Amino acid sequence: MIDKISSLDIYAFINTNMDKLKGSFIKKIYQISPKIFLFNLYGQGEGKFPLYVDLSRVIAFHDPDRPETPSQVAMVLRKSLSERRIVNVEQLNFDRVVKLTMHTGQEIIFEMFREGNLIVTNSGKIEFVLSPREWKNRKLKVGEIYIPPSQNDPSSMSNNDVWRVLNQSKASLVQTLATRMNLGGEYSEEIIFRLGMEKNAMPPFEEGQADKIIEGIRSLMLESTMNRSYIYAEKRLFSPVEMKGIDSETPTAFEDFNKGLSYYILNYKPLEKEKSPLERRIESQQKSIEEFRKIMEEENNKGKAIISNMPLINNLLGRIRKYEKEKSLKFPLKLEGMEVDLADPAKKIIQIELSGEQVEVFYNKSPGENSSYHFDRSKEYRSKIEGALTAIQETKKMMNVKKVEKKKARSKQWFEVYHWFITSDGFLVIGGKDAKSNEKVVKKHMGDNDFYVHADIHGAPSTIVKAENGVKPTEKSLYEACAFALSFSRAWAAGMRTGSAYWVTPVQVSKTPESGEYISTGSWVIRGKRNYLFNLPLDLEISTMSYKGAEIPEIAPTGVLKREEGKGIVRITPGDVKRNVISRDISKALGIGVDEIESILPPGSSQIIS
Repeated sequence: MIDKISSLDIYAFINTNMDKLKGSFIKKIYQISPKIFLFNLYGQGEGKFPLYVDLSRVIAFHDPDRPETPSQVAMVLRKSLSERRIVNVEQLNFDRVVKLTMHTGQEIIFEMFREGNLIVTNSGKIEFVLSPREWKNRKLKVGEIYIPPSQNDPSSMSNNDVWRVLNQSKASLVQTLATRMNLGGEYSEEIIFRLGMEKNAMPPFEEGQADKIIEGIRSLMLESTMNRSYIYAEKRLFSPVEMKGIDSETPTAFEDFNKGLSYYILNYKPLEKEKSPLERRIESQQKSIEEFRKIMEEENNKGKAIISNMPLINNLLGRIRKYEKEKSLKFPLKLEGMEVDLADPAKKIIQIELSGEQVEVFYNKSPGENSSYHFDRSKEYRSKIEGALTAIQETKKMMNVKKVEKKKARSKQWFEVYHWFITSDGFLVIGGKDAKSNEKVVKKHMGDNDFYVHADIHGAPSTIVKAENGVKPTEKSLYEACAFALSFSRAWAAGMRTGSAYWVTPVQVSKTPESGEYISTGSWVIRGKRNYLFNLPLDLEISTMSYKGAEIPEIAPTGVLKREEGKGIVRITPGDVKRNVISRDISKALGIGVDEIESILPPGSSQIIS
């Protein structure tokens, strides 16, 4: 785990603590922050113990400071789950999903991937969800049947299943283990290191290799249940197994899994990116709103307290004014069973305790005038809150303007006027976006050592794979380019899942038509043998690439883009979500401008699958 729990960490936690959790009762539930919950549990022989769940990071036995006042969400959960007995604890599909089953048939489900979520079901039907969400095949909404995210579970897969997954993947071995086997990057690399295999190895794999890999996975899973833990300080890595592939540092070892986990939570806070001046301004404005709201409520309560004690106040003020007239007024006073202090002699303000509140009262004004004074003060602070909220909106607009300005400042590279990507072997592929650019791709950019690629469908873009320093593109790059050309053809908008494409050499591409024929702009005559590739997937991934000091969006066939720490990847296939809608979703996920995302997407609608 580097700042975020992995499937193996959850597997280790559940298998190490199953006996402690099963049979325990839920006593109280606290919401520490929007995504952090604390479940006070009680077990026979265990007594009280805390289950700490940070939905965006970790699950552990850890006891943080608790809020004095329970949140509304915590109250809803307490009402539904207090005094329920946990009869089973499980990890769903070796995913980052934990399910607690109650003796009542209710289930608490912690989804600990992306931003995290908390769901409560009753007989399988959702009765509470912290963050309602909806996908094409899965809905997290009250009243819906809960469907877990589908994943391959290496703990229950047969050797043949593993062999099939490895050979159906278009990605490298380490990428396949990390994503398709749900192991994450660190543990995938550790398994490959222990097996002495090449992490960038590509399919096909022999059956014996698949057997070796599944044994390596199961061995690591078994080792994770030995109730030990290791922390690698330089990498900020917590692990239930010793990472033999890390030889750069000696870890701190713990003989107790939970002690190591709690130590990690206390000493390795999530890394925060440096805040911009505008972000700091919003933070300051939000703090002001909290202070204003507190004063607003206090003043409102003071006004109510005066109204509730009108006869008492009236009598009290009358006696104070009498003492003042007789020139015998001295503070503090003991009147009507209460102590009266002078708060401001110049303004003739006294302070008394009413209904548990310290209330300031003008003794030269009537009780009604005093209550109005505090209500007016409450209204003033309400106005200040509204002003601060408006200021926050203005600041957010300024942040958006700054982002737009920053994006405008980036100069585009020559290849960005086309559809483009870099193959996994490092060759540039460019394809036309329309008839004019199809013409330009071939006439201006195709060299003698390049290859011409075209999907086996009318109207597909003319695509070329550029030679690198005179070195001809590899078969792997040609395969990826053919899949790319197919994805940017009409096949995508038609919702096709697979298709075919072909490649030829530059000498086979001509603008000279047969006698009596006409070649339109962007079209070419292909002569000689076409090298076809069949069953190509329409499946793309989007991320960013660092190029000449700038981060530029790149879209490529799945498995091509490099997995880099700190960079997200969104995977899409043909679907029913319109370009303008899915562009916003991808923009939000990757932090790239909506316009830049929309400009690189294939034609037609899509869907995000991971």
